[in-house]
Amino acid sequence: MKKNNTMKIKYLNYAFQLFLITQLALFTACSTDDSDTSTDDTEEDASNDENIDTDSYILVADTNSQGAYIINHDGDEIYDWQFNRSLGNDINLLDDGSLVVCLKGDNPGITFGGYGGIMRKINADQSIDWEVSYYSGDDYMAHHDVEYLSNGNIIFPVWEKITATEANSLGFSENIDVFPDAIIEMNPLTEEVVWEWHVIDHLIQDYDSTKENYGVVADNPNKIDINYNNTQTNGDLMHFNGLTLDETNDILYITVNNYSEVWVLDHSTTTEEASSSTGGTYNLGGDLIYRFGNPLAYDNPGDVTLNNVHYPNLLDTGNMLVYANDVYDNQSEIVEYELNPPYQLIAGENNEPTVPWTFTDTELYSAGLGSAVRMSNGNTLIAEGRDGTIWEVSDDGEVLWKNTNYNTVWRAYSFLKEAPAIKALGL
Repeated sequence: MKKNNTMKIKYLNYAFQLFLITQLALFTACSTDDSDTSTDDTEEDASNDENIDTDSYILVADTNSQGAYIINHDGDEIYDWQFNRSLGNDINLLDDGSLVVCLKGDNPGITFGGYGGIMRKINADQSIDWEVSYYSGDDYMAHHDVEYLSNGNIIFPVWEKITATEANSLGFSENIDVFPDAIIEMNPLTEEVVWEWHVIDHLIQDYDSTKENYGVVADNPNKIDINYNNTQTNGDLMHFNGLTLDETNDILYITVNNYSEVWVLDHSTTTEEASSSTGGTYNLGGDLIYRFGNPLAYDNPGDVTLNNVHYPNLLDTGNMLVYANDVYDNQSEIVEYELNPPYQLIAGENNEPTVPWTFTDTELYSAGLGSAVRMSNGNTLIAEGRDGTIWEVSDDGEVLWKNTNYNTVWRAYSFLKEAPAIKALGL
């Protein structure tokens, strides 16, 4: 069992807070393990704290190991998976207790942070149901995230290599190979690609007037400026790192780290329509139907609320939580957006959504990775990715609980103890 570094922080009257801080300083200077019988107040059972969501377990994707873990609020690992290869990066726990996971392939040609290449479905008894690979040399590489859809398909982001010559024909200003993103939807049983979308079909640029996609960036908010991040010398221009499909509205949300935006696509299109600017529910084909977080990326007005971003977590309310990695100088923030489809992008106007809630802390910072989910009692569970700390905070911003058992956490998910997935695992 790992050393238990779980810390519970309760907000009591001021006099007792001073005592608690003193006791906490003494406690953190000591090591504790499962045999510790201390009665120090800082170690009291989390179930005695009404503010912590003790009705839930936490699923941890630990990128520093070859496993994933379910933990309780005492920091105990009560269930685990070992994958025999490193995470690359996401895990999805399904109602039947099976797990869909991204893993790193062998001998990859594209090795930007978050590369994967392999998706695997593991049954509740930990046998392998299926495994598919999607990578080939330095031509293309599946990466970061995978979503398991209700029809049994999987959908995931892919880097695609575009040579310097090809990039030049698209109006790219620099003389380097680039790796713009694509989205692939696949039937994992047949490995048939049933839908796809490619960034390179939806570009605008104001650099080279001899190219067909030349135009005024500000006048084309549904298009992507290929030169917005042209100083990215490794060619990883966009760096998708998360996606969420709203199956009810057939809308796909993507966190685009190097543009500091969330992009929104119409998934109702056919593949042919997705390569064009017509068709689908919005009749925009594969052009962006909405975008938010950084209006500078398309030369429009509005507040910048993101600086690098991870995990477009669509809530049951229709709002979205994202992990904003560096909104402040070396300080992260959780941002909740109020989303109101159907969407519209208007050139020259403020298209940014309302922000009803945020959380930040001087100790919260991860330059990469990170997630935020809403828990059953309204608290927010935060994975401070590269630091590895897992936070639970209240709606009014009180830090209720921390776990520091992990070095690097891709995401942390919350599951009610009565959830079908938890029951299917026998917990």
